[in-house]
Amino acid sequence: MIRKHSKNPLPKLKEKADRALQDYFRRVKTKCEMCGGQYQVAHHFIHKKLSSYLRYDERNLIFVCQSCHSKFHSFPEPTYPAKVLQMRGNEWLEYLETHRHLGKKFSRDELEALIEKYQ
Repeated sequence: MIRKHSKNPLPKLKEKADRALQDYFRRVKTKCEMCGGQYQVAHHFIHKKLSSYLRYDERNLIFVCQSCHSKFHSFPEPTYPAKVLQMRGNEWLEYLETHRHLGKKFSRDELEALIEKYQ
């Protein structure tokens, strides 16, 4: 009898947790922090691929419309990080800087708890 190895469920759980986080903030936020338009995306200030520790940390999220989100990514607006810093302050930046290099491997239970928290 050949036993199939089960696939790692963590990547799909991370995707589900990411989606739950975005959907949650679409329900509770209304305005873009940058321009005041209709909120659409929780942008990770420190990209989630660069900091697993900050991936689900709400302090790392900037709540923006799609147009402003593209100014962080597709058509970078060099003044946007400075605008965020001005709004959030040095204490916020220091928190991100001291935590950005910390690694975090989320367990199945932790990811399921995040999904439940944001549903």
